[in-house]
Amino acid sequence: MPLVADWRRDVDYDEIRRTRRARLSAAMAAAGVDALVLFENANVRFAAGLRPLYAPNFQVRQAVVVTADDPGAVVFVHQDDTPHRRATMHWMDPADIREFPTGVVLEGGGAAGLAPIGDALRQLGFTSGRVGTDIGTPASLANLGALIEGVAAGSTLVDANGLLNQARMVKSPGEVVLMRHASAIVDSAMRRAVATLAPGVRECDVLAEVMHEFYTHNAEVPQCNLIVCTGDNTAPMQRFAGDQMIRYGDLVFMDIGACFNGMFSEETRTVVVGTPNETQREVYRLVHTLHSALISAVRPGVTGEDLQAVAGEVLGGHRFGGNLQKMIIAHGIGVGYAESPYIAPPGRPTPKLVLEEGMMLAIVPTVLVEGVPGGAGVRLEDVVAVSSSGAELLTVHPYDDTLLA
Repeated sequence: MPLVADWRRDVDYDEIRRTRRARLSAAMAAAGVDALVLFENANVRFAAGLRPLYAPNFQVRQAVVVTADDPGAVVFVHQDDTPHRRATMHWMDPADIREFPTGVVLEGGGAAGLAPIGDALRQLGFTSGRVGTDIGTPASLANLGALIEGVAAGSTLVDANGLLNQARMVKSPGEVVLMRHASAIVDSAMRRAVATLAPGVRECDVLAEVMHEFYTHNAEVPQCNLIVCTGDNTAPMQRFAGDQMIRYGDLVFMDIGACFNGMFSEETRTVVVGTPNETQREVYRLVHTLHSALISAVRPGVTGEDLQAVAGEVLGGHRFGGNLQKMIIAHGIGVGYAESPYIAPPGRPTPKLVLEEGMMLAIVPTVLVEGVPGGAGVRLEDVVAVSSSGAELLTVHPYDDTLLA
């Protein structure tokens, strides 16, 4: 990757951290929040540059504490990771990288177990006010609320997710560069996955090739439980890869994504193995038309309702228009693989949104038609940057010409 060449300066990580903190401070001020205690993976990365430990369970292992009155931060890391983090997080004072308080995990310990977080708040100048946090169990949130009251009587614990979403929505130039590299990795993995497709190959075999490509190119982690499904597993859609074999005439639905240096990208392609039937072609063309129309509509000043209207025009009157997946037609992406904004399908409530230059969207229309030989669940997904001239594609793997013919 070009990022390892000593004669190039692709990314200024210090500038990324400065820009993120400035945006976070502005969002805190706008929300009237005086301090933050953050645990969620994307938020700790955004607020302090802390690379999180991902795990398939709800067990908090890291935290970041920041306040409105101090430009610094205190981070808490997995106890056994403390020496490594102090040696490598060069932008921080090692004394501000501390062992994670076990009281957050061992919830029976009460607020006393969170005393190190209270110490960090005091150190960073918090005296009273509103403290925002992002995730927690009922017990851990109760303990954190009691801790805040103990640090400064009359202080309150509030939900910080709204202000974090706002701070993260517009990407800095350095973040965009990282997303381009993440997109190149995802494109490479999709190329490898498509090349693997043949009758007798299993869904899990295809996913193995994807994961090999991700880690060959130093991806940090896949975006989630990646989807590779074939044939009748495409509708209703199976949200994982199993051991079903691909057969001639099957559609293969591949939704993959990865994180590179803290920024995610993702891509979905649906491909036919062999010759498609006419229903498969019809569903694919509908999704391709909708996908293209949404991308063409993306530009600064466009609203979420505008994108819903575009989708409604494409879907209206089509016999499979009612088979659009209920979830979303687009979502934000960045330090989180799915983050604000979220744009709902036509006819469903969607948050108020005006697109701005620097936002990133994953355009992801999905139409699922059950009972079709070879399957007829189709998704196409690409990541686009909102630029002054419209949508700039970051993921560029080709679509299936056989299904478009």
